[in-house]
Amino acid sequence: MRMINNNDAMENFETIWEHVECGIMIIDAETREILNVNPVAARIFGEDKTKLIGRKCHKFICPTEGCDCPIMDKGQVVDRSERTFIKADGSNLPIIKSVVKINYNGKLALLESFTDISNLKEAEEKLLQLGILEQSGKAKSDFLSRMTHEIRTPINAIVGMTKIAENTSDIEKLKYCISSIGTSSQHLLDIINDVLDMSKIESGKFELYNAPMSLEKMLSKICGIFADMMEQKGIKFGIFVHPETKVNYIADEMRLSQAIANLLSNAIKFTPQGGSVKLAVKELEKGENDSILRFSVTDTGIGMTEDQIRRLFQSFEQADNSISRNYGGTGLGLTISQTIVEKMDGKIWAESVYGKGSLFIFDVRLAHDNSCGRSAGIQNLNPADIKALVIESETENREYMDSILRSFGMNPDTAATGTEAVQITTEAAIPYDVIFLDAGLTDSDALETAKKLKAQNEDTVIIMTSFACWNQIEEPAQQAGVARVLLKPVLPSSVLDAINELVGATVIDDETTSQNNTMPNFSGRHLLLAEDVGINREIFISLFENSGLDIDIAENGAEAVQKFGNAPEKYDLILMDIQMPEMDGYEATKQIRSMDAPSAKTIPIIALSANVFKEDIEKSLEAGMNDHLGKPIEIQEVIKKLKKFMKKGGARRKS
Repeated sequence: MRMINNNDAMENFETIWEHVECGIMIIDAETREILNVNPVAARIFGEDKTKLIGRKCHKFICPTEGCDCPIMDKGQVVDRSERTFIKADGSNLPIIKSVVKINYNGKLALLESFTDISNLKEAEEKLLQLGILEQSGKAKSDFLSRMTHEIRTPINAIVGMTKIAENTSDIEKLKYCISSIGTSSQHLLDIINDVLDMSKIESGKFELYNAPMSLEKMLSKICGIFADMMEQKGIKFGIFVHPETKVNYIADEMRLSQAIANLLSNAIKFTPQGGSVKLAVKELEKGENDSILRFSVTDTGIGMTEDQIRRLFQSFEQADNSISRNYGGTGLGLTISQTIVEKMDGKIWAESVYGKGSLFIFDVRLAHDNSCGRSAGIQNLNPADIKALVIESETENREYMDSILRSFGMNPDTAATGTEAVQITTEAAIPYDVIFLDAGLTDSDALETAKKLKAQNEDTVIIMTSFACWNQIEEPAQQAGVARVLLKPVLPSSVLDAINELVGATVIDDETTSQNNTMPNFSGRHLLLAEDVGINREIFISLFENSGLDIDIAENGAEAVQKFGNAPEKYDLILMDIQMPEMDGYEATKQIRSMDAPSAKTIPIIALSANVFKEDIEKSLEAGMNDHLGKPIEIQEVIKKLKKFMKKGGARRKS
């Protein structure tokens, strides 16, 4: 793993933080002056970042706390609260903010992150109009209190990962942190959307948007949201995907992950320090065109009585009144999960023993994505000839790793302790090609075991550890001769990648090979990219620098309209960001479509947006766009859209 110096790390941090979908400011702890802001903070304020840098934070975020800072004056370690942000135009915006101390360029500073909750406030009004909330002030107060608690959970992850990113000089950790920040930001948006979803459910307008999805990619994102939270609580977290489960389906990935996340959030909430939470996935039935998948979340938490189970799936309800006092929660998650599952032709239920934990299960019917294969395999080597050893103290984890390797066609040996593993390798006639070693061995030190194993099996040891322990174990692992560190919980694809890297085989991934991994030749094609965030433009241009594609840039909607109007026959396609200053993507599209030039009616326009719910996509189509790409962009999905619409655009230009 390549190491970078502190200057490089800071440069990378300054670059990648522009992707986070929440406002972030760095404030001088002594003078209270703003030192730096990210693009989202400037966008929320309504002016360029230069208009923010140098200002006193309490002049527009905490106007009543000029000399009463919760962190610097009141001695709080962390401040998480609801505030009113005063924008450049003088209007007020409700936000949820979180503040912690950091070291910034050698000086004490405050890292402040905040999120616009105006949608939440609007949703509250809608719920009041629908009569969902009780009229009494106490009921409203209790509900909003629970909502605030739920919103703070992903904010904690955002703040925590930001601090880790600032203090590391490892590019891989920076990438992991920014990925976790992104998924936590999305989780924050999902919580706010929960309230909006309830109004849709009540009005009968709750719908799904089905599209191709990768099951493992979805589960990886969920890991990113909850892994750090479980580490902080000392909860053992495991994801177990049955190796024979199909990989690719047609489904509403956002809603399906929302249903799973709601169950995991509850499990973490009600599981005490040192407990365990497990997410398991398996294919119950497999038909010609679809399958029934079972998702189950098991915890060792407080459990429930029969009466509490009967009340679980009622809107705005908790198992009993003490739940919200002791554990928080909106009371919406399970009702929304039930709606999602039923929309997917499934059912959801709970089983529990009071005081011993709970099991939540739901089955859904998902259509097969037949454009992709089921799983991956190994080429150029006979899997049965790859000699593998799994060393894992916990029986369930050991059996899970064994089942994954056997699904690849391998015949692994297993050991429950480091002592047993050393003995097995000592007596083996042939050295092992790959050894998976759990970092949390119960009988011995994993690193000492790794050294002993390396003496007889050169460059074959892969150590498995959680992200929270990555910092502590990575350098000692390298010194011990470990070939690679694999993050837990592991999924079949990550295990296969590790084997491929170590053994040198070529992976045949049906999902990947079903697509064209070679960058197509777009020579002679012209694209207009309307995107206000500089780093996003740079990334897109870099991705397609070898494609021959001619890319023009517009930094806002008004500029996009002007550039297209000046040369309407030049462009084959427009990629249009939705949220831009001066003029958003919806209005820009409408103005382009209203032009007299014939190409204005036929030019393919594809929306770029982090909003990927069905109603967001429909809004793009209603504005005159042809398709939609979600952020962060996936290169293969972009290539697929470009190939589809460039073909149409090319035909138009030649006619």
